Amino acid sequence: MQTDTELIQLLRQGNRQAFADVYERHKSAIYRYCLRMLANTDAAEDATHDTFMKMFQNISSLRDTNSFLPWLFHIARNEVLMYIRDNKRNGAHNDETVWDESTPHEIIVLIETTEVVQKALQNLKSEYREVVLLREYEQLSYAQIAEITGDTESSVKSRLFKARKALTRKLREYYS
Repeated sequence: MQTDTELIQLLRQGNRQAFADVYERHKSAIYRYCLRMLANTDAAEDATHDTFMKMFQNISSLRDTNSFLPWLFHIARNEVLMYIRDNKRNGAHNDETVWDESTPHEIIVLIETTEVVQKALQNLKSEYREVVLLREYEQLSYAQIAEITGDTESSVKSRLFKARKALTRKLREYYS
């Protein structure tokens, strides 16, 4: 299995298989991010597709191959922001998945909890929602998030703190 660095070198040479390998390796994470930011499956699919097309077109501009993942998320972020600007909306959509072995009560509790958390996330301003999604769902470091958003690490930490505090206050209404 080739590393991202090796695949990037092949991509720069126009290798189509390298593109397919990079796409397969990172499409799920990029799609999840786009879906959580846009809350619309069609828009998330479009943004994911456009992210990889722009990645392929601009791979030669990537200076540090060790920063590939933050660079890719930065492209995805730009696609998401462009979609939001173009459509001037933040809709809500939930694709729920449940475990087959769950009881009906557990399924209902899981769906309700997921809906409450997703609604709370969707009500955050996009700059706060973004850092929560990148940190909590994508498990990116503060440095990677800072690179993606173009902010400092301290700004990312501050926004994350404020977002968590706001979410805690909002979720207390439902669970206290």
